[in-house]
Amino acid sequence: MKKPGTPGNRRAAFVSLGCFKNTVDSEVLAGMLLARGMDVVSEYENPDWLIINTCGFIRDAKEESIGEILAALEKKEKGEIRRLVVFGCLIQRYHRELREAFANADILWGVNDTTALADAIAANRPEVYPDRELFLYDDTHRRPTFTTANSSFIKISEGCDMACSFCAIPQIRGPFRSRTISSILREAEKLKKRGAEELNLISQNSTHFGKDKEKNSLLPALLKAVSTLGFRWVRVLYLMPEEVTPDILEGFDRPSLLPYFDLPFQHVSPRILKKMHRGGSYEANLGLVRDIRRHFPEAVLRSTFIVGFPGESEDDFRRLLDFAAEAALERIGVFAYSPEENTASFSLPGRRSPRTIVDRKHRLLDVGDRNLLRFNGGLVGKSLDFLPLGPWTHDSTIGRIWAQAPEVDGHCRVKVRFSEKAAMFPVRVSGYENEMLLGEKK
Repeated sequence: MKKPGTPGNRRAAFVSLGCFKNTVDSEVLAGMLLARGMDVVSEYENPDWLIINTCGFIRDAKEESIGEILAALEKKEKGEIRRLVVFGCLIQRYHRELREAFANADILWGVNDTTALADAIAANRPEVYPDRELFLYDDTHRRPTFTTANSSFIKISEGCDMACSFCAIPQIRGPFRSRTISSILREAEKLKKRGAEELNLISQNSTHFGKDKEKNSLLPALLKAVSTLGFRWVRVLYLMPEEVTPDILEGFDRPSLLPYFDLPFQHVSPRILKKMHRGGSYEANLGLVRDIRRHFPEAVLRSTFIVGFPGESEDDFRRLLDFAAEAALERIGVFAYSPEENTASFSLPGRRSPRTIVDRKHRLLDVGDRNLLRFNGGLVGKSLDFLPLGPWTHDSTIGRIWAQAPEVDGHCRVKVRFSEKAAMFPVRVSGYENEMLLGEKK
């Protein structure tokens, strides 16, 4: 049932796919709609508008987005929603092709001109995507919370200048552009007042923060400033390994900053890294890992790798297996190489067979599983702060410890009834089941 007196085009619901950078984009658009007098509701509350924020990074993400769009078009045909907006990375990348495929969607929009998109939705006016004005939000944009109130994200920059041969992000998001430190601090203060205990700073390349304006990275200055705000946890996601300097490492040695290092090495073979247009090597990457562990004995390291890149030999892959084991990375994510059109690697010879790629993915994940189980075993008996996220059963709560980043690192289950007002509290780790830690309130 619609709220009494609410016009029939004023209720909007969001489906946000892909990474947390997309979640922030959805929150920013939602805030713009609220400022224009619209209501933001759940997709199960009879919305007039369903707004899907898509991901277009790799094949699996594109397939998920297309599936959501087709399901939404079916809802529209049945009269369950009145209007459909599809925006974000997938549309930015394939706008021309998708205008015909999804002609029954009311609005197809990319990642830019976000204010114009909000105007079109609020005016109930279908409009053609202009793709003229690169968008970078700031602290003046209202953001409702799509995550739990005690954990939030700030996007510190937009775009990317890396030009990795496998990645379409620069084509989709445009050149790297940083926000100002003062704007980030003002936004962080607002989130702190709303109850956020964990702040996650995100970017396509957080180590590059400020280098579009200054010679050196401004990430150390940002971390110094954010550390004074009183968050319990501040986490930085996506540090480009080639750009990690001693100054950046020292920036983590401050109150609130978690010794959690998200380092997408992608590979360790110099031959494959060169084809990827990336730096690093087995020795250089291992040296960085050792530097981090020397400075931060409690550090947790996460990395992602691509297997099956064109030309990757069995010897290249075995070196990757050896590195993952020797570096003892606590968190490992593995992507099967996805050939993306209009990227430099798309036309490279020597593509591996799907069977070989799947086999290598599983073998590398097996190393990651062994590393994780060893790490989790070392946590048993320790007392750690626990961030409650929601009920698991009627008498247990699901949440995370500091060593678990949102969504990618599993959870911790604690034997205590969930409370909506629950703040962070200490627990004793009593065991684990694969990625799931088990805990008891102290």
